[in-house]
Amino acid sequence: MLPEGAPPVLLTRPAAASERLAQWLRGKGAQVIVSPLLAIRYASHLPEVPGALVFTSTHGVAAYRALGGAGGLPTWCVGPRTAASARQAGLAVQGVAPTAAALAKDIPDGAPALLHLRGAVQRGDFAADLRARGLIADSAVLYHQDPLPLSPAAKAALSAPIVVPLYSPRTATLFAQACPPEAWPHVQAIGLSQAVVDPLPISAPIARRPDGSAMRDAIMVVLGGSAVEGQPRSL
Repeated sequence: MLPEGAPPVLLTRPAAASERLAQWLRGKGAQVIVSPLLAIRYASHLPEVPGALVFTSTHGVAAYRALGGAGGLPTWCVGPRTAASARQAGLAVQGVAPTAAALAKDIPDGAPALLHLRGAVQRGDFAADLRARGLIADSAVLYHQDPLPLSPAAKAALSAPIVVPLYSPRTATLFAQACPPEAWPHVQAIGLSQAVVDPLPISAPIARRPDGSAMRDAIMVVLGGSAVEGQPRSL
């Protein structure tokens, strides 16, 4: 169990992802405040699929399913959770990589024409990276990430020590904009990667790997009091 007086954890991911992590953390005895900074809104229709699909997030798979996407198509995914969601949607997962950069290298040269189903806001251009390798690839926006304000409970909690795990550069930027300047001394942020912590005005440790399991481990280390400012930036 966590030590007495461990700070609460503020979760800012979209609602479904935050609630999954909140349930896990509460099972470990943590106090949790859920205040999503992004709301996921699906597109109105599916684009034409040329032959194969690429998903870099579970949101893309969920939108594909919600819009009636067909199963059976060859599919490549970033991350095991995205791959599991794709399999549940009846898609034929051909490969999984831990990051988009790794997946762009791993998709084989003989892959069919690919369509990256993504959010409206993305970092980099995955389809362009595939085309640079000579593959046939395009992208289509299947969901939008609409910004949300911090909840009153979250704002109130920032007046005392608090742990804030951050999973994307977009969410980190929104949190940096929403966090009052006087609250930063109380904030112990944790980043999924260097790109996530870059928008923050404070130093923050980074998970050992850019995946959910490593982030859970990092959160527990911080809550246990093992990670403090000045220590190495990797947990």
